[in-house]
Amino acid sequence: MMRFLSYLVFIYLFVMSPGIIKADTYPEVIFDNSLVSGVYAKSQVQYEGSSWVENLNKHLLVSDTLFFTPGNSLSLRYRSAAEGQWRVDLRYSRQKFNYQVDNSDFLILKIYIDSENTKKKDLPKIAITQKASQTTLLDLSSYIEDFDYNMWLNVKIPISSFKNLYFDEAITAISLFQNQVSDANHHIFIDQVEFLPKNSSNVKLTSPAILSSIKAFDRQVRLQWQLPLTPSIRYIKIYRSEDNKDFKPVAIRPIFMQSCLDYVDDLNKTYYYKIAWVDFNYLESPFSEVREVKTTKMNQEELLDLVQTAHINYFVENYDINSGMYVPFRSKDKAVVSVKESGNSVLSLLVGIEKNVINRQVALNRISRMVYFLMKGQNRYGFFPAYFDGRSGLPEYRSGQQASYDVLATSSMIEALLVARQYFSKDNELEVDLRNRITKLWESVQWDKAVAIGTTDVLVERLSAVDTLNKYPSLGGINESINAYMLGMGAPKYKLPVSAYENGVKMAPIDRGAMHGIFQDSTIALPGILPVPAFILQQDSLSAKLSQRVSIFKDTLLYGERLIFGYQKGSLLNVYKPFFTINPQILRDPAIQYEEAIRSYIKVRKRRDNETGVGSTNSDIWGFYQFNDSIGTYRINPAIGPSSIFLMPEEGKRSLLALYENFGDNFFTEYGFRAWLDLRNNDVSDEYFATNQASLAVMIENARSGLIWRLYAEIPEMKKLRAELFPEEGKGN
Repeated sequence: MMRFLSYLVFIYLFVMSPGIIKADTYPEVIFDNSLVSGVYAKSQVQYEGSSWVENLNKHLLVSDTLFFTPGNSLSLRYRSAAEGQWRVDLRYSRQKFNYQVDNSDFLILKIYIDSENTKKKDLPKIAITQKASQTTLLDLSSYIEDFDYNMWLNVKIPISSFKNLYFDEAITAISLFQNQVSDANHHIFIDQVEFLPKNSSNVKLTSPAILSSIKAFDRQVRLQWQLPLTPSIRYIKIYRSEDNKDFKPVAIRPIFMQSCLDYVDDLNKTYYYKIAWVDFNYLESPFSEVREVKTTKMNQEELLDLVQTAHINYFVENYDINSGMYVPFRSKDKAVVSVKESGNSVLSLLVGIEKNVINRQVALNRISRMVYFLMKGQNRYGFFPAYFDGRSGLPEYRSGQQASYDVLATSSMIEALLVARQYFSKDNELEVDLRNRITKLWESVQWDKAVAIGTTDVLVERLSAVDTLNKYPSLGGINESINAYMLGMGAPKYKLPVSAYENGVKMAPIDRGAMHGIFQDSTIALPGILPVPAFILQQDSLSAKLSQRVSIFKDTLLYGERLIFGYQKGSLLNVYKPFFTINPQILRDPAIQYEEAIRSYIKVRKRRDNETGVGSTNSDIWGFYQFNDSIGTYRINPAIGPSSIFLMPEEGKRSLLALYENFGDNFFTEYGFRAWLDLRNNDVSDEYFATNQASLAVMIENARSGLIWRLYAEIPEMKKLRAELFPEEGKGN
């Protein structure tokens, strides 16, 4: 009973942690730590002639014993020969955005010279690399404040010193180059590579840090702190001890985090923690009081709770304060929010209420804020753009993207809000008002305006904001299109005819088959799978290509399973997404046994991945989503295997526990599993995919309680539609 109460405290602490979380570090940081030991996979080593750079698989080695900020640094051992050259790129690791610098900023890095024969001119040259260009090269030595050996040196380079830098373009890497010719080998360590503004607060940190709580859950120790509003605090530095005497720094966290998980090696063992604030000059405040904790083993159901709670927490903390919407990335001057992923956020928040991760009223206020924002936001026929500026309510388009309004993003949001309308069913003023506003938003979507030219029942992906002639591909197939068509057919106004089920869902666009298919990222050739007929590929007319549609039924036998939709390229998550909300049992189509069909695709994916077996001998670790050639990467998407729990409970649970138990030390965090795990290159993502986090948060709940499925099934408009679509099979739904 006490362990259960402790777990409830853990969940409560999640919801009480303020702050908006995107990744483990700041967007302006190029390198602070490698998330895995051994090598830094986001570095790229090149050399030629008699020059040389120590590497493993073309990546720099990592030191976990010598570092400026815990827990590691980059090891750069090199020779700069007369007949040769070398180069090392420290690639920007942000997956969803890249940081743009200002002319007044500084590039800062710390170096440690470990070879006493290394003189100033033996140090590398440095440049900033952008997508299609590179700045002039600068000597590192010219910007070192106090040159010395066996100590960390500060390198501070004004951005204005780099010539040919384009400030409207993203940074892709910091690049180091061979400098002075030398016959000797040189060895330096590099840490904390970052861009910082010219002026930062220098207020001294004189007050002790505050470590407010500490709890252990299996090998995860959760620390929470109380951060004062002191502008000079840059990081929280965490120290751990096993004897309450010898404390070692184990991690740093940015100030927008109010808590973290620290993975430890042993169970049934007492650990001691203290923390310090760190300023922009990396000077530390006085330590907090020491707190101790003892780790205890959790059973499988408790671990499942822990994993689900962490994924929900990603959405609890990652939102725009103005609009309540999900924030996919941070920028200096805008609060860019995603409409589609805000739909996933709504579903996850509802699960969070049930799991006591977030207070019902807090979630209600957040979702209500989203609805107010969308009601005022720019739209076309009730359809929203994929992204908004959360402050202005104006559409946000990425570089080179045509102004348009996204049908799938809109359907994701509307569907989630309808589920929320079912959930917030109490007869009080706030919940009644929310339900009314959601209904008004739902009624405003003119589905009949989003059909392909020449049709009345085939939806297109997007509506142009400037071109009345619709030239976007159509929707169809076993993917999110199902959700959009169901909403369109069930709409209270401006609805699609029910023929959209046969002509829309059951017909897929030829030209976008890879995008809407089942195994998108795979390029493995499979025997017996016929290519698209040549006459289709030779279509010259864009409009003809966009209108080409074929039946989704392509009966195929593969890995011992019958695949009624054939083998197609695409991520298995594309198949999962419709069933975040729709229980496959309620789609009682006599031609498709959805449960059986989707279960076959899950089995095929697992068998294929197990047969490929790159990087793992554990059959429960599967879900490769990127297959290239023999020198490509093999990345595991942690949502693919575990999320199968909604149809294959034991297989999904085993996959989840295998990933946690084998890679929990650097792959699992307070926000759930990271975006991917690269078994071949010993690398993990330092970010998270919102679809992944939602898939695990929602599908675990659907498997356990059926919460989201039940709410969707009770939506009156959807019940009426299913009775019309499946008159015999749909009775009782």
